[in-house]
Amino acid sequence: MNTGKITTGPFPDGRRNLYRILAILVFVLCIAGALSVPFYFETQTLWYKMGSDKTMLRTGQLAGMLALVFLFVQITLALRSRFLERLFTAASLLRWHRINGLFIGLLAVSHVLLVLVPEGLSNLPFGKKHWPEMVGMLLFSILLPMIAASHFRQKLKLDYHRWKAVHRVLGYLVVLLVTIHALYVSESFEHESLQIALLALFGALLVQVVIVKRLFDASSGQRTNGHSG
Repeated sequence: MNTGKITTGPFPDGRRNLYRILAILVFVLCIAGALSVPFYFETQTLWYKMGSDKTMLRTGQLAGMLALVFLFVQITLALRSRFLERLFTAASLLRWHRINGLFIGLLAVSHVLLVLVPEGLSNLPFGKKHWPEMVGMLLFSILLPMIAASHFRQKLKLDYHRWKAVHRVLGYLVVLLVTIHALYVSESFEHESLQIALLALFGALLVQVVIVKRLFDASSGQRTNGHSG
């Protein structure tokens, strides 16, 4: 008789290897697509840059696109869905989440420096006209403390449950901000195809969050009922 129990064990080896290949392929395609944007959808700013300034600016855009992808991946890793846990193990997801956070921090710093330096640090964008850039500044000011707090939580003596609750809320906020920032700060995303692609990824991530939360609540309810029985 079907008891409605949710399977938690690993996949059979053959199916697990196939799913791993597919997951890695999707990740590689997302990376390749992100890295192609600054080349196939050049911003007008690049047209007026020459030499090292142009190289730095394009590299900064590449860093920004990678940070965008890694932030989306970070939420997926943080959710620790039962599918991914069965595919890679919970310990692996946690380890990758921590490493990915460091990469995101490095990419964010690189993006900010490499984009601002060619324009001149004395010409920082402020005011209503530059609100997408200011969203980026807000994003940056949230992201770095998040990463620092995550890696030095014990040394800072932060309460785990409070830190986790704040970290989760800020994580969702960061993904929302980076989506808004990318859509409106870059002329590349004036192309409808890129807008649709980014919004589709954001929507898929949102659906994933809702589904995983519902499954988690359902499994928690089953464990509670099992103990009470």
